[in-house]
Amino acid sequence: MKEELLVLSKEGIEYLAKQIINHLNNFSSKEIDSEVEAFLTIEEAALLIKLSKFTIYGLVHKNKIPYHKQGKRLYFLKSELVQWIQGGTSKSSLELKADEYLFKNQI
Repeated sequence: MKEELLVLSKEGIEYLAKQIINHLNNFSSKEIDSEVEAFLTIEEAALLIKLSKFTIYGLVHKNKIPYHKQGKRLYFLKSELVQWIQGGTSKSSLELKADEYLFKNQI
């Protein structure tokens, strides 16, 4: 492999340095954006999980849905909502009877 020696003018070096800096800035901002998950508003959450805003407010009131509250505003993370939906399996009738039995016969 043959190495080449390039000679650049001062303007050429400055241009190359600006291009490198721009490339690094774009790369780091994309990396930060991908690491930080954006919060959803209640309207966006309603569209995502296909429930009405009223239903979501009820679930928040009962603490049955993951949410974050800042002041009077509610926010939701998409990953938490998806995980909540995936974890929402119903109990079988046998499991319900077992829970009822354990509740009635506490030690």
